[in-house]
Amino acid sequence: MVVYADAVFLLNLCIDFLLLWLTTVIRRQRTSFWRILSAAFLGACFALAHLFQSLLPLTTLLGKLIFSLVMVWVAMGFKGPVSFLRNLGVFYLISFITGGGMFALHYFLSGNPELTGGVIATDSSGWGISVSWIFILLAFPMVWLYARAGLQTLEERQGVNRYLTKVRIQLEESRLECTGLIDTGNQLRDPITRTPVMMVELREMEEVLPREIVTMVKTQNWLNKSADLGGWALRIRLVPFRGAASKGGILLAIKPDRVDVWQKNKWYQTEQVLIGLDQGQLSSDGTYHAILHPACLPVAG
Repeated sequence: MVVYADAVFLLNLCIDFLLLWLTTVIRRQRTSFWRILSAAFLGACFALAHLFQSLLPLTTLLGKLIFSLVMVWVAMGFKGPVSFLRNLGVFYLISFITGGGMFALHYFLSGNPELTGGVIATDSSGWGISVSWIFILLAFPMVWLYARAGLQTLEERQGVNRYLTKVRIQLEESRLECTGLIDTGNQLRDPITRTPVMMVELREMEEVLPREIVTMVKTQNWLNKSADLGGWALRIRLVPFRGAASKGGILLAIKPDRVDVWQKNKWYQTEQVLIGLDQGQLSSDGTYHAILHPACLPVAG
């Protein structure tokens, strides 16, 4: 089998550049195009060591570790041991995800893959050794884009998780618990009493509410005189609201007996809050089922 050194060099230069660039994006590191290109150049030179017998000692585990340290240092600099180790860890993670994805995809499409001179090759019919370069050039951007989207989604999820907390709602003898999102921009209040309003999905409250109230929320028939609400009529509030992407409307809210919010490793109780019933889904992936008003949180101090 013939392996062309210039092709190995150019391919690894492009791959290392994209891996390092994605690392800087994920880690939000300020650097320059030329620093990333210089680090990728070193990585491409290291890939050539696999093709020369005299340079094989450089391809040991220690040699690979040293080269990766140098590449990350050249691309993003050294701003302290903790920051550098995080940059290195993200670089390894992206490399493993991308490399593993390409290996799995190639194995799925062909079979019996081999890694020769930094090039994925297969002995089976179909792709063949001569087409492996084309496969890498086509598959790597796909896997790289998928890894980028996946890591950014994970980062966004971690950011959202910082604002999630447990919520307990007491209504007469019934108590339910759900996950709430702390929304500091939520300023919804009852216009008469100025009581803050937190939002909860109707499906979370449906089992503890009278059927008449559930029907009122679903049909938005606030003047249903035939509904026998009994003592629950004293708990109901109709709160006008206006959303960022809607024309607004009327929200049916319930006065609970108490609401407890988990903060700072303990439960904080509040009674001055209304529960607005939302018949939709507050979180597209079901991460949370309530949106908390800032007034539900304990006062810092």
